[in-house]
Amino acid sequence: MNEKAKLLVDGTKEILNYLRSKYRLYHLSNVFFRDIHYGLLSYLEVKGMKSSYAEAEHLTLMWISACEHSGVFKRVEGGAWMLNYPDFKKPAVKPAAPAKSAAGAAAQKPAWGVTPVRSAAGSSSSANPQTTAAAATVAEAAKS
Repeated sequence: MNEKAKLLVDGTKEILNYLRSKYRLYHLSNVFFRDIHYGLLSYLEVKGMKSSYAEAEHLTLMWISACEHSGVFKRVEGGAWMLNYPDFKKPAVKPAAPAKSAAGAAAQKPAWGVTPVRSAAGSSSSANPQTTAAAATVAEAAKS
């Protein structure tokens, strides 16, 4: 095994962390061959090891095979694998706060201190005598 292959096989955890910094890798997510291939090409360059495209492709296949053997990758289809790496689990998302009921929201006064008046059409307006009278007229017209 040459120096590059040994670096890749022995540094799986470091490589996965590097790939995670470049791509969205999560536990049980799909990972594609070209993403891994270009990620490993970049990783080798960072380590000061130049690699041709074809050589990096061969090294990628070898590294993926080693990861499959160790259980880190599980083949899904031709060029895709599922990442089985619990360290990369997404953080738990807290459920959203329950919404306020419509009755509670309607009873609250708006910030400007004027109590809205609901017309028959359902629109609200500020409580002044003219709009209150207009709302009453609309309500009477709707009844008849």
